[in-house]
Amino acid sequence: MNEERFLILKMVEEGKITAQEAVALIDALETESSTESPAELADEAGKEFQSTTSPTEKVGESQWSKVKKLRDVAENAGDSELARRLEDEANRFAKNVEEAADKLSRVIEERIEKEVKPALANLPEFLASIPVIGEWVGNFTTITEERQGYFQEETVQLELVTDNGSIEVEGWSEDYYRLALKLKVRGSDEQAARERAGEIVEMEEGSGRLRIVSKAGPNEALHIRLSVPQDKLYQLAFSTSNGEVKTRSLKNVVGSIVTSNGRVNLENISGERLTARTSNGPVECDDLSVRELMLSTSNGRIRVDGFAQRLEARTSNGSIEVNPRLGDLLQEQTLDLNTSNGGIRVKLPLALQNACWLDVSNSFSAIKVGLEDLLYHIKEHSFGFNRIQAETKGYGTAHAKIRIYARTSNGGISIEKA
Repeated sequence: MNEERFLILKMVEEGKITAQEAVALIDALETESSTESPAELADEAGKEFQSTTSPTEKVGESQWSKVKKLRDVAENAGDSELARRLEDEANRFAKNVEEAADKLSRVIEERIEKEVKPALANLPEFLASIPVIGEWVGNFTTITEERQGYFQEETVQLELVTDNGSIEVEGWSEDYYRLALKLKVRGSDEQAARERAGEIVEMEEGSGRLRIVSKAGPNEALHIRLSVPQDKLYQLAFSTSNGEVKTRSLKNVVGSIVTSNGRVNLENISGERLTARTSNGPVECDDLSVRELMLSTSNGRIRVDGFAQRLEARTSNGSIEVNPRLGDLLQEQTLDLNTSNGGIRVKLPLALQNACWLDVSNSFSAIKVGLEDLLYHIKEHSFGFNRIQAETKGYGTAHAKIRIYARTSNGGISIEKA
């Protein structure tokens, strides 16, 4: 009750409601509060105790629930204009959450590069015994190894695994592969460091296989850079705990890319099925043509430009932006997009603007569909829930078409023309 009073006074201070409206709201709240039975209060307390919502979502839901309660009170009191303004306040709050989540995901990645690493360089040497930090501080010997070879098979397995370090793979027009390994190792002197470097890398080379697994300790790192003939079929298994993964210019791929703390960047990639996952960092895809693409991150944005017959994108704190393209065979595309704190935007090319089916919903903020000739199956708008299910008139007869499923809790959804 006190929290609702504070929120009312705050809105008066900001000029969003008048003093008379504030008095009416407080009176209505007191009347409503006096009618709640002990059983109802106990039931609400039990629900709150049993909640498993994350702290970030709980803060958002708590603020929204206060505004919703005030809105319901105003509506019950018959003041539709005040109810509308309170609903606008809730939408504004949702927009702020969306922008804050997207900003947070960007700040995390920028500060690691600009602030964290330089600051760690000045820490005492004893911090080098801590995993991850050990790569950035203390005395290291950097050793670079290069080699090259040939893949005789048309299908090649690439397994690249490192705990601390980046992975970069690119396709090129040469008929051989070139491998560059950069190792950061500790040793009492240079000779000891080189001996240690020889122990870190476990490598297996074959006519249709390249396997590199890091045996580095917590204070060491292995960075992998690989150039390969771009026309072969590559089965990818890339994994790192602390580092970014970049893959580009490969014409036929299948497999998975995983990192815990770092960005994933895919560029000019074609193939059957590709999974890319990171915990803290963005996932960015440019010029892709993949039959099935699965992308996920916990704290970061997802951006896709290209064709995927089926695209699934999941993030908790960050926005999702998709720019679909037409496939070579004019197949139907499906987008399944989901975020908790962030907006979703899909920009459709001309050929898909009249060949779209969509089912989109959110809890807060607006849904904007900038397409013409829509046939609505569901068009629901209520305080705290919005949903549109519709299709363009040309969807049923189109050869190249797209289905869009989009869900977000705190953020807007926009389906628009490119």
